[in-house]
Amino acid sequence: MIDRANRPMPKPEMFAAHRAKTLAELRKRKLEGVVLIYGFPEPTRAHCDFEPVFRQESCFYWLTGVNEADCAYFLDIETGKEILFYPDIPQEYIIWFGELSSIDDVKKRYGFEDVRLMPKIQETLAEYKLKNIHTLPETCLLKGYDALLNKEEFIDVVGELRQFKDDDEMVLIQYACDVNSLAVRDTFKMVHPKMWEYQVEANLAKHYIDHYCRCYAFSTIVCSGENCSILHYHHNHKFIDDGELILMDTGCEYNCYAADNTRTIPANGKFSEDQRGVYQAVLDCHKYVIANAKPGVYWPDLGYESAKVMAAGLLKIGLFQNGTVDEIVEAGALAVFYPHGLGHGMGIDCHEIAGWPRGSCRGDKPHASFVRYGRTLQKGVVITDEPGCYFIRPSYNAAFADPVKSKYINREVCERLRKTVGGVRIEDDLYITEDGCRVLSNIPKEIDEIEAFMAKKE
Repeated sequence: MIDRANRPMPKPEMFAAHRAKTLAELRKRKLEGVVLIYGFPEPTRAHCDFEPVFRQESCFYWLTGVNEADCAYFLDIETGKEILFYPDIPQEYIIWFGELSSIDDVKKRYGFEDVRLMPKIQETLAEYKLKNIHTLPETCLLKGYDALLNKEEFIDVVGELRQFKDDDEMVLIQYACDVNSLAVRDTFKMVHPKMWEYQVEANLAKHYIDHYCRCYAFSTIVCSGENCSILHYHHNHKFIDDGELILMDTGCEYNCYAADNTRTIPANGKFSEDQRGVYQAVLDCHKYVIANAKPGVYWPDLGYESAKVMAAGLLKIGLFQNGTVDEIVEAGALAVFYPHGLGHGMGIDCHEIAGWPRGSCRGDKPHASFVRYGRTLQKGVVITDEPGCYFIRPSYNAAFADPVKSKYINREVCERLRKTVGGVRIEDDLYITEDGCRVLSNIPKEIDEIEAFMAKKE
């Protein structure tokens, strides 16, 4: 049971600590000048004034905690002086927005000593002998200062700092993961053949909104049958047939912090022999990662070693042939069916920024070069563990025409698994501790556990 009334709230002190770390890193790198970053403007649909639920630009929110549109943040690197700029909303808008915030209200809400209205930005800049203006390229609205703008250094600084989650952030991430777990577990009990994929999505969304997670971390993926071979399938409009698998890749967002889980389950509550075989190969890979993720482990290496575990499982069920696990992986035969990386950093964005340090070399090692996270694991990192196996017709047809890969693939088994399985992915979010990792979600994933859980229809 999740306590809605006492759900965790972000603290101004958390964001102040983020700003202090950022200032220290800017000075450590001997960067000069000022920082001026803008949040997102109020979004509207083209040709109308419809306003969707607002979601702040991630770096801006990480620094300020301000989840309101049309704001800006200023920092003088030398003195540490910081200013929050807030929109100057006309009084007549009170009939649409309710009572408007005063400057003192904003100071108290977000913990800033100096709050000014947005039209004061140019006047404020004129107070400084500007050398550099560090900003974010995607949201910069400043005009007339092009020669002074630095759009590279600041995002790199914040990207590095965002890799490590503090205790206050973890409380928010854990809440999102708890809500996500509840939503997926409940969905296990309501799915059945002869329903639509979008009905599965609807049940997930119900729980998100029911726990004040009004934004998605990403568009929900619900696919069934052969659609499970489409990695980012978003149509969610197929009718689910008896005997098919259902793949759900879903994540809610709470105060801009994400959860991200994938489960693949049988629509009728029972895995077939083919489905069990592929699922177990993916699960063994997934569990190998959990057992080995800890500080000091280079994530691309873990991606490579865990891929061999999956290859061994697929060799066992007859998809692969004529070679050893190492030969199958090195030839790129496994990559035909497992074409994505092991996982990605997660936090205030589902795909956390700066997955690879700037200037790093990915290399060309299978299942290591195309991971989204090219770093050595350290305490405080949150990362996803999401291996998958997919029977993608264009991919395996191309492999059949490749003499290096085709010798290892059993064509008959491959084409059968396209129909009986489609695809399998299993995903959990991991928090790296001092000596290992902690799984943040609580969702069944063992085959027998899933079948028993699905049998408990409400």
